Amino acid sequence: MTLAIKQIIETSDRSEEIKGIAEKFPAIQQSLEKAFQSQDALAPEEALKDLLSIYDLYLYIESESNPSERLLKSLEELECSAEEFKTKYKDFAPKEAVDDIENVQVWAKISRTMMSVKVYALAASVENNELNQLRLFYRGLIDLLDIAENYLSFFTERGRELAKALAQTAISDKTVENYAKKRPVDEITSQAIGIRTAAKAILWEINRHENQDLLDKFSYKALYEKANNAVKTDGKEELLKTLRSWREEYINELEKLS
Repeated sequence: MTLAIKQIIETSDRSEEIKGIAEKFPAIQQSLEKAFQSQDALAPEEALKDLLSIYDLYLYIESESNPSERLLKSLEELECSAEEFKTKYKDFAPKEAVDDIENVQVWAKISRTMMSVKVYALAASVENNELNQLRLFYRGLIDLLDIAENYLSFFTERGRELAKALAQTAISDKTVENYAKKRPVDEITSQAIGIRTAAKAILWEINRHENQDLLDKFSYKALYEKANNAVKTDGKEELLKTLRSWREEYINELEKLS
């Protein structure tokens, strides 16, 4: 397991695993500027200056490709700055601006947690003591499960593949499997059971998310809108024919999943 984990982490790329949020900042700025046109607006220059400071910090983080203590501290700072911005301006900032700055905060949390997952997994891959190795890997999987349960929509396909690879490595590892079956149960057995349980939960969350994406993609409403745009005609027969053909694709996809 240790070699497989090391290879997975070394080939991972933080910048390609979590969706960027650069487009959020112009929207926040425009929303704030519109709100500040009111006579009752408070310190618009200060709010925009605070937003610019958060944006500059985000750009710095995005430019850093290698994990480091400095990068981790910057992510923590970004998370705190977004929270302070929400608290400071929530009473008069538009809801959409508050929602977008909260997305910035969540992005920082996810990025920081993923760094933690990789640090624990990499530490586990070079640990000689088997119990300590299992403890480290379990800690990383628990962090990964937390974001898989709540924030998978922020992940790119590559990010989900990384999570799958780590979870599948834990489930497929024969040593971990044998430890989990060991009786009487001791600390190393408990850690092995925890690893397999967390890994299975991660895979379940990812599959559930991807299946829901598929269901949303092939919902009647989505198919109708797509067909209506594609057909470019008022002829309902042709529209329904196209809709039915795409519905067949949906059924075929579900059969593959099952």
